[in-house]
Amino acid sequence: MGQQVTTECFDNYISILKEKLDYVEDSSFKWNDVIGLLIIQLKNTDSLNKERDASHATQIQITSESTPIPGMSKTEDFFPTLTMNTSFKSWRISLDARMNRANIAALDSNSGETGWIDDKIQIRRRLLNESSDSPGNPALQICYGDDLMPIRQKLQVDDYLVFVKRRLASTYEVFGIRSEVDLGAGKRLFKSGKASNDSTVFSLAQLTDEKEDVKTATNYLDFTERNQSGVNVLLYGVPGSGKSWTIKHEYCKKGSHVERLVFHPDYTYSDFIGQILPAVDVNGQVSYKFTPGPFTKILEQAYKHPQEEYILIIEEINRGNAPAIFGEVFQLLDRKVEILDINDDGYPIGTSEYGITNASIADIVYGNSDHEVRIPSNLSIIGTMNTSDQNVFTLDTAFQRRWEMRLIENNFEHVDRSLADAEILDTGVTWQTFCTEINNIIVGNNARMTSAEDKRLGAYFVHMKDLMYNDEMGNLSDGEYDALRKKEQSGTITETEKDRLYAIRSAMKQNRKFPEKVIKYLWDDAFKFNREIVFETTTYQSLEQVIRVFMYAEKINRFSMFKENVRNAFIRDEQ
Repeated sequence: MGQQVTTECFDNYISILKEKLDYVEDSSFKWNDVIGLLIIQLKNTDSLNKERDASHATQIQITSESTPIPGMSKTEDFFPTLTMNTSFKSWRISLDARMNRANIAALDSNSGETGWIDDKIQIRRRLLNESSDSPGNPALQICYGDDLMPIRQKLQVDDYLVFVKRRLASTYEVFGIRSEVDLGAGKRLFKSGKASNDSTVFSLAQLTDEKEDVKTATNYLDFTERNQSGVNVLLYGVPGSGKSWTIKHEYCKKGSHVERLVFHPDYTYSDFIGQILPAVDVNGQVSYKFTPGPFTKILEQAYKHPQEEYILIIEEINRGNAPAIFGEVFQLLDRKVEILDINDDGYPIGTSEYGITNASIADIVYGNSDHEVRIPSNLSIIGTMNTSDQNVFTLDTAFQRRWEMRLIENNFEHVDRSLADAEILDTGVTWQTFCTEINNIIVGNNARMTSAEDKRLGAYFVHMKDLMYNDEMGNLSDGEYDALRKKEQSGTITETEKDRLYAIRSAMKQNRKFPEKVIKYLWDDAFKFNREIVFETTTYQSLEQVIRVFMYAEKINRFSMFKENVRNAFIRDEQ
């Protein structure tokens, strides 16, 4: 370890590892969280070289310098350590480690494996060259035994064993890299320029499972300077009004870490917070441990990265039983809004005003099951709710008052003009005209329709592709399509006719998108109990008839299922 360490070295090797091992990233491991690297190029004495008589390497000596090298990152910044003196000459600590299944498979040029294998590594520190004239100098060794065997069995001389340290993580990740990748020679330790000494120190409780004062391990992250962007916002409006668009363009800034999930009737507290699941270790032994859900995972990331902004987006929040899904976490939605002059708790504005006790969450987020759980001030929770879906699950007042409610207005003022002015197939009627006129009818018949305002068409109810017209379909009413289908059924169709029939059907798939999405919604939902307001119900009694007339007509006549005053409104606005 005679090479001087610089931030540039760390950044360079992280860049290489991210490129070569991009496939190992998942919800529990991100290369951006790494603050320390120990890169070891294996020598004969370090590897399981089968050509040697003594093929079972038992340890790798990391450092034995009698004097520190200027600029060198200390091993104390990577591995936990205890002070040594002539009375305390040697110690050994067993630490949690894990190997990536995909990385192990890749060393054999295989793929398809996922997940992690839990294991241990032993760290030994002892005094070397002790004499009556010298107290000796400390040496750090990784004592293998059978540790990391799935990776070690794959590696050859000159290959690399890479130990990774993440910020505040008590578990190390270990990867194997072939010698074709240039990670330098020897054994070298690199630390991120973003890492403070605190970020790599372990508490005694993490090493011995003994309890200690919570603030000893986490005080600096609890009360450190932290981004204060955290809010709870609930966006509501009619389907397609632009709630998700608003989140993307107004709340998700460049550099924000965003996680998105969707509530549904079967979504539970266990899915959201986490649950105890079986885990199989490298020896095939089954144990049970808490597996965090998306809320706990993003809570951990936000807590450990105080200067970065995190956003949890919950789409369709009222389609699940939100109070039951949140459980006791519901209490955390109350946010601190001011710093008190007297008896302030020291937390930044935006942090949960009240904490809760949850050992499973606390153990994941803080590494201490006794720590009080709070949402940090750099984590926002943004939900969306379709007002027309309020009958799925009702959000009670106690739940709603903990959110900043924001109605997303349903108009075309800020809608992309290419969508607003797009013609609906070949009808000559734009999407804005159609949507506006239908919504005017819905609101104008409020007395005859339940929750009429919530039944309106949203400006983003459709996409551009839903409005496009494929003229390969031709005029279905001219008999060509029906004649080709009859030939197909009788087995007399030619290859040329098959090609034409295929082209018509492909075009029909495109041209059916609008009626199947919009007109079906108007028939089945918006005007379900009073279709006569807008539809010619004396002529068309079923959705099948309505869709058929749209497909078999041309131009403005595709809307002949609507009453004459509705069709005239479409034409009048366009003129």
